Amino acid sequence: MLAWRARMAEVVALEGKLDLAAVGPLHAALSKHAGKDVVLDLEKVTHIGALCVQTCIAAARQAKSSGTMFDIQNASDHLLVQLNWMGLTPEDIEEGVQ
Repeated sequence: MLAWRARMAEVVALEGKLDLAAVGPLHAALSKHAGKDVVLDLEKVTHIGALCVQTCIAAARQAKSSGTMFDIQNASDHLLVQLNWMGLTPEDIEEGVQ
């Protein structure tokens, strides 16, 4: 069932450095898809800062409360290391962990 939902999800493909300057555009991009199943594609992301991670967590919480899916795909090993430094995994973000 999850694979079917993923095919129907809105894909939000991000790229570059997700730092302080990217928070506003990231929030706007995620808000556009509120109430829909979302797949966040991080394949082309080179860096992710804590405020962008918090923005993603907030979007995941909103998705969870509205009964929609928030999924993260294609996080590079480099991004996984950055998240690990923050004590997080992509799965933590998907679940809206505090």
